[in-house]
Amino acid sequence: MAPNSKPRLTDGDVQTIRALLEVWEGPLTWELLMGRVALVLGRSYSRQALDGHEAIKAAYQARKRRNRAIRESLRKGKVATDEVPPEFAAALRRAEAAELRVQALEQIIERYRGKFVCWLYNARNFGMTEEQLNAQLPRTDQVTGALWSKRKKA
Repeated sequence: MAPNSKPRLTDGDVQTIRALLEVWEGPLTWELLMGRVALVLGRSYSRQALDGHEAIKAAYQARKRRNRAIRESLRKGKVATDEVPPEFAAALRRAEAAELRVQALEQIIERYRGKFVCWLYNARNFGMTEEQLNAQLPRTDQVTGALWSKRKKA
């Protein structure tokens, strides 16, 4: 390596920087990120070196978008200042993550509901009874997956 050149980012360094960005608290700039990276990795990198890695750039942009969304939601919530206590910011992120999860689960429930209606129609159409639909599944051999024969239990 040339005497004036900086060390290259390894895959592990990129993952570490992405992890830093995922848990980032407070305002985010390239200069602040460069300082934190130098503290964590023990080596300094330029803004261009960090921005040159697509994974780091995407994580940086995602964090900036999240920070903007947090600030906007705080403004809508009539919080007087842009300075947010870390506990409140963490709680807000957890609430947003929970809301996204609820939305995803509601979509899954709707798909299952549609499938159930289809199954109900077909079951009625082919004359299946509720007892037939609620019958237990046959026991299987856990190793091979084959159905066990109808032997009496010993």
